[in-house]
Amino acid sequence: MIVFTQSALKREDLKKTEDVFNRVMNRDNIAVACLLRHKQDGYRVLVANAHIHWDPAFSDVKLVQVAMLMEELEELTNKWSPKRKDEKSSDKIPIVICGDFNSVPDSGVYEYMSKGVINSSHSDFQSHRYGKFTEVGMSHPFNLRSAYAQGPGGKELLPFTNYTPGFQGVIDYIWYGTSALSVEAVMDGPESDYIENVVGFPDPHFPSE
Repeated sequence: MIVFTQSALKREDLKKTEDVFNRVMNRDNIAVACLLRHKQDGYRVLVANAHIHWDPAFSDVKLVQVAMLMEELEELTNKWSPKRKDEKSSDKIPIVICGDFNSVPDSGVYEYMSKGVINSSHSDFQSHRYGKFTEVGMSHPFNLRSAYAQGPGGKELLPFTNYTPGFQGVIDYIWYGTSALSVEAVMDGPESDYIENVVGFPDPHFPSE
């Protein structure tokens, strides 16, 4: 289990910033990660699932939580992978990261996950201060792609993953490491005829986003 408030306290630079205590430490979001191993051939894959803070007004908190998630997953790949000094974390073990990221495709979170880096001056930080994250920027070593980013120019295939009377959009993702994995197929969304007759999801036939 990855508890983002505990992850924040592990970083000396974050413990010294007022914004961490006022905006990050009072959120109870978590992630879980597990190492799966094929019984016969020993093939392994690291799978994580996360729930990032929901409020659009806290785009800075979303970025910080996702940055801490990726730092924790990098530590786990180093821990659970064979020890080879010349090997990068992104090459050590296949990785899949699922979750409700509560972030649309033009957000800083999506940019960070898909490009592996984000500038310290990104507008989603909203001028708040988060140690090295807002001093030198954020980066992670994994070459990630959204499983549904199969449209022209890498556009997300689904029109939405969250559907409510007040909001429809893509905020949930399945990220995979492109160095070891590829997409064979993806599940289609609900049919338009069905969508026209529901207020939103969850509903009895779709129990989640």
